[in-house]
Amino acid sequence: MRYLFQALLLALALAQGAYAQTARPAPSPQAQRQAAQPQTPRQAAQSQPAESAQSAAQTPQRAETVLGVGDMIRATVYQNPDLTVEARISELGQINFPLIGNVVVGGSTIAVAEQKIAKSLRDGGFVLRPQVTIQVTQIRSNQVSILGQVNKPGRYPIDMVGSKVSEMVAAAGGVLPTGADVVTLVGNRNGNPIKLDIDLPAILQAGKSELDMTVENGDIIYVD
Repeated sequence: MRYLFQALLLALALAQGAYAQTARPAPSPQAQRQAAQPQTPRQAAQSQPAESAQSAAQTPQRAETVLGVGDMIRATVYQNPDLTVEARISELGQINFPLIGNVVVGGSTIAVAEQKIAKSLRDGGFVLRPQVTIQVTQIRSNQVSILGQVNKPGRYPIDMVGSKVSEMVAAAGGVLPTGADVVTLVGNRNGNPIKLDIDLPAILQAGKSELDMTVENGDIIYVD
């Protein structure tokens, strides 16, 4: 009889525990919908750290490269290697492209030139969904003026993308013995005028390459 009573107590305890676990209130349908609903882009953006937004806002924007006469470009079409072209832009601002003939790319940004070629390939029925990529391998249309105490002052083309101030000074024959070590760069970046002093010995002798600015079309380098 005692064993039967103990068994009944044990069964009652187990039943109470099971009831306590199942008696928890279920979330409301509204709460379930909110938990399952994905974040909107605005909510996701608000949940990101403020530092990310601040660093993105401080990232400088570079002006798009505009193609010009004399520039050397390489154009490729994805999965169509036979349509790869390396050409210099003619005096008329054109390149000759396989299947579609002459295409005017001079005066256009790289993105616009890619769209022009892709449209011609698509409209002509040559490539169903062309993905065109253009790389500038040599810039001849963009020029920099180098003035003052250099061996050969004048206007010089920016032959290579990413050319630096020190490289352009070297193209002008270098600084004269009477010239200053610090040269002045005048130009525009993102529509804003700039005037910077570039310390050539710090770049060339101390190895501070981060001080060597990239030149852009229309820049003036003056050596006092």
